[in-house]
Amino acid sequence: MVLDIILGVLVVLLAIAYIYQLRVTKKQSEESADLLRDYQRRLDEQQRLFDDYQRLEKSFDNVGKGYEKALLAFDKIEEEKQMLTQVKEALLKQVQDLKDANAQLLAELQQAKGQTS
Repeated sequence: MVLDIILGVLVVLLAIAYIYQLRVTKKQSEESADLLRDYQRRLDEQQRLFDDYQRLEKSFDNVGKGYEKALLAFDKIEEEKQMLTQVKEALLKQVQDLKDANAQLLAELQQAKGQTS
């Protein structure tokens, strides 16, 4: 009889321990799942940040290339401007030379008319 009571108490204690162990295991499982979700969320956030960084880096590179092209185009335009300025000066000199030659020819023509009259 005492043995039955001890055995009954022991069975009840084991049942309580088993139930407690199940609760602890369930709680640990839920905590593990929460930690895993938090970890996955942080990984996703880091991936988004990394993707944003790569887009910014690509954008920065594109801006740098565009700036470099703009500088090269500006240099080319500046060279063309200098060349056109030189051509303009040469043409102006030729025009002035032609005007001088025309004036001289007109003067000679006037003299020739004056001598023949």
